[in-house]
Amino acid sequence: MPGPPLGRHSGSPSPTPAETGDPAEEIPHFLDALHRAVDAVGGRETELIVIITDWQARHGLTAAEHQAEFDRLTGRGYRLLRIAGYAGGGTPRFASIWAVRGGSAWRARHGISADDYQTAVTALSRDGFRPVDLSVFRSGNDVLFSAIWEQEQGLEWVARHGLTGGEYQALFTDLSNKGFRLRCVSPYESQNGLRFACVRDRYAGPAWAARHGLTAQEYQNEFNAQEQRGFRPVRATGYPVDGEIRYAGIWESSPGHPWNAAHGLPHDEYQRQFDANSAAGLRLVDVSGARSGSSARYTTIWESTPETGSGASAAARLVVPFMQKWAVPGFSFALARNGAIRATGALGYANRITREIATPNHRFRVASVAKPITSTAVHLLIDQGRLALTDKVFGTGALLGTTYGTRPYSARVAAVRLQHLLEHSAGGWANDSDDPMFQQGQLGQDALISWTLDNRPLATDPGTTYAYSNFGYCLLGRIVERVSGLSYAQFVDRSVMEPSSAGQSVLAGATAADRHGQEAMYFGLNREAPYEIRVDRMDAHGGWVMTPAEVLRFAFSVDGLPTPPDLLRPATRTAMTTASAVRPVTPTTTGYARGWAVNSVGTVWHDGTLPGTQAILVRPSDGRAWSAVCNAGRPGTSFAAEFDDLMWKVQQAI
Repeated sequence: MPGPPLGRHSGSPSPTPAETGDPAEEIPHFLDALHRAVDAVGGRETELIVIITDWQARHGLTAAEHQAEFDRLTGRGYRLLRIAGYAGGGTPRFASIWAVRGGSAWRARHGISADDYQTAVTALSRDGFRPVDLSVFRSGNDVLFSAIWEQEQGLEWVARHGLTGGEYQALFTDLSNKGFRLRCVSPYESQNGLRFACVRDRYAGPAWAARHGLTAQEYQNEFNAQEQRGFRPVRATGYPVDGEIRYAGIWESSPGHPWNAAHGLPHDEYQRQFDANSAAGLRLVDVSGARSGSSARYTTIWESTPETGSGASAAARLVVPFMQKWAVPGFSFALARNGAIRATGALGYANRITREIATPNHRFRVASVAKPITSTAVHLLIDQGRLALTDKVFGTGALLGTTYGTRPYSARVAAVRLQHLLEHSAGGWANDSDDPMFQQGQLGQDALISWTLDNRPLATDPGTTYAYSNFGYCLLGRIVERVSGLSYAQFVDRSVMEPSSAGQSVLAGATAADRHGQEAMYFGLNREAPYEIRVDRMDAHGGWVMTPAEVLRFAFSVDGLPTPPDLLRPATRTAMTTASAVRPVTPTTTGYARGWAVNSVGTVWHDGTLPGTQAILVRPSDGRAWSAVCNAGRPGTSFAAEFDDLMWKVQQAI
């Protein structure tokens, strides 16, 4: 349960840095220990909800007291989410927000000089750490910096400090024009006047606004105006200027949890509101302190998280512990029966940076769930008589002719047929450490195909061995283009998505700046970089961005049920979902058809994994179907298997 803030004002030791030694991997161990303790008293389900919402907040701590709390809370598995420094009672003070939450490795410092802060930024960035929270204040003649870093790769960022008002405004305008969004800003007094420190990220997203230098009344007026526009507060900061508290804020036009906010709170009122909001089930998500005479005043944002409260839904009770264990920001799912969607749900954050909540309307990269879509497009062309399974792929007169590559084709390449690509039996180009689709990042799609044909010879004769191949499905996309005369996206949109009522689906961009409207942000762990992979050239094997409901609407179009009508002839659909004679080296109950995994009891499915993404589509033989996506992924772990198992439980519970 939330703990009360500590409002102690005693002693004034010199500020000291704090640093975590707790990597992300320790969080699941902490949770496992709590689970075992709960099991011992027979209260697992109820207590899991408590675990998920476990957070702490502190304020008024001296540097030494903050360090002691830091050591204690990190030892219990907590993660520092916010750090705010300010002068109070004539000494440096610190406020902080903590939560039990997994994630990438992180570091923190508090009460350090500008030079030490710059040294930390430079040194930590070499290991992939970037600042995600920053607070600067003046205490006496000292300007003190406090910051949190996370190991976050692929998201372009800028951090600056020591800026005059004019320099800050010029930087604000320049970076905003380049697509950078303000993550946090900390104005502070120095011996040379007011200065600004800030951190910015470059990614596309909803409309946002930022203001600074506002008096209390001006801030209230701005707050009211932004609320009327439909913007919610993301960050709020109070800071002293010549003895008066001024305010800076960041707002965003995106869905969020119910919230309330306050500014200029004296200590006792802050404590009263803390107690009242905590009792009402809200949690503190942003806090800052500012010197006011001999004391301090506080600015806060509180939000409720209904999916983790005592009244959480059956789905939340299953999904939230999984999200907590694997540091999943956002999770979305849809369930269906007999060709009709019967339930959708979303939990967590589409973008945890701004606390934009995930909704059923948010789209996610679905990774290899794109393969059934591409297979359906190919089989449509087969039904139209424009393709045949026995068609050769490469060579004079073949589907792709001699367009790709600079060297004569080997006998094996010349023997590849359309069916081999559909069934992953072309003889190579496997999804392993040398997967061509994750190589040669500087090359465009056509150049990559040519490079692969020149440099990645097939290992076996086509049609003899199974080797799951992203590259093979990339080639299928090019075949669709060659035969249809349209781009892959155009043909699939017109012939598959629109007839399936999934026409809002789009192809992903590679970078965060290419993020589509209502698309989730992706977060990688262990230095995975979701925005450093060439998703833009993965269209036919892993490039679609969809909601789970759209994935299901596509699935309805090839499920063999009376309604809605199928896109394919019954015989074609049956052939597409019948296991190939060339089987994966897996248990005998599992096989692969043409773009679909299948088993002996009639279930067809496909999952998908990319850095920052996990997705699945499952269709048992009894008329049920479900799809789920999330904006985190952990290749090489049990994550995908637990994700699959989780959705079997969710659809049974709802």
